[in-house]
Amino acid sequence: MIINAFATPSGHEVYLRLVAGFAVVLGHNFTCWLRFKGGKGIATSAGVLAALVTWALLIILGVWIILFALTRYVSLASIVAAFTLPFATWIYYNNWTLSIVTAAMAALAIYKHRGNIQRLLKGTESRISFKGKGASQ
Repeated sequence: MIINAFATPSGHEVYLRLVAGFAVVLGHNFTCWLRFKGGKGIATSAGVLAALVTWALLIILGVWIILFALTRYVSLASIVAAFTLPFATWIYYNNWTLSIVTAAMAALAIYKHRGNIQRLLKGTESRISFKGKGASQ
């Protein structure tokens, strides 16, 4: 069976994909052999979203790129993209189940960024610099 990532899943298939995808993100964020500490789940979530809500992912990827280009803060771009996710899902798919699950994924991603949020508020968060070590300023 070939899965078309651009087609909206229907029936029981959507629920199986949602459960599997959310389990993958939870497993990455709370890895048992790392004493239930893991990453922030952004890249893992992107992989899951590519399979579940491809068009919403493309929308939030655009948000991420624009915000990162303007601010050079990866964390800020990730937080705003996560916040945008359930809205993009609702606008494109008009599906409550997908919107609720993507809202849960977004809330988890934002929660995992709480340290970054504190640094952003204090003005101590690191920016990405595109200047090389030998570049003159």
